[in-house]
Amino acid sequence: MPLLLNGFTDHTTNTGEVEIAYSVGPDNGPTLLLLHGVTSRRDGFTMLLDALIEDYRVITMDQRGHGYSGHTPDHYMTPDHGRDIRFVIENVCKESTFVWGHSMGGANAVAMAGDSPEQLRALVLEDPALFGRTRPSSNSKTPTKSQFQVNLELVEQNLSTEEMISRQIETNLGQPEWVAPWKTECLSQMDIELLRMTAGGVYKGGGEPAEALAMISCPVLLVQADPTVGGILPDNYLAAMIPDRDDFTSTKIEGAGHNINRDNPADILAVVMPWLAARA
Repeated sequence: MPLLLNGFTDHTTNTGEVEIAYSVGPDNGPTLLLLHGVTSRRDGFTMLLDALIEDYRVITMDQRGHGYSGHTPDHYMTPDHGRDIRFVIENVCKESTFVWGHSMGGANAVAMAGDSPEQLRALVLEDPALFGRTRPSSNSKTPTKSQFQVNLELVEQNLSTEEMISRQIETNLGQPEWVAPWKTECLSQMDIELLRMTAGGVYKGGGEPAEALAMISCPVLLVQADPTVGGILPDNYLAAMIPDRDDFTSTKIEGAGHNINRDNPADILAVVMPWLAARA
């Protein structure tokens, strides 16, 4: 299926380590770089795009090992992704840039921002996968984690496209019709090594969350999903990592699962858009 990016132009850039595929929306304002989560790709924010492109020049990239970007076996640690993001900000975005990262994309953005390029303006972290060597005890029981394991099992069965779509419909009950074929294609494009790392809870070298967040010098908005319905950051775990400073804001969207931008788009836009506008 084609990318769900109407009105965007598609491009590639080579970082010297990997080919990164990305798309650019109309030039309607400040630059906003979108970073998807693991098992997704650059059109993963599709439920938000109509709203975002009204006021921003949206750039969205396939992170290494995903979508149409290159695969780099044995090089899927968080700092590897962070270098890719920095390269895109400096060589594609070029101007002052907001960054919005979901899940893995949020963790990778934090890695980039620890030694941030001068163009970085502010960060939005949507239920970011900020885990040190020890994960919160409740994380292994969340629907998000088990979904990675389910997807790995499905990929390893070498199902046909039609069979995979059918299984995705079963495991994504209540989702829009486009989700199952889209997720099937995302999984077919993804490097299975990275999926195995994620499903197995492998530490990806992003450092301890409190230390990594403390190194960020730009304004940050962290949007927490509800841990009781699939959010990956328990309240007490999150509270222990948040820096005590005026330009770091944390808020929870009650009742929202891990993928807030897809499942609760109006709720997250109501939080993020005013915050971005105040800094634009």
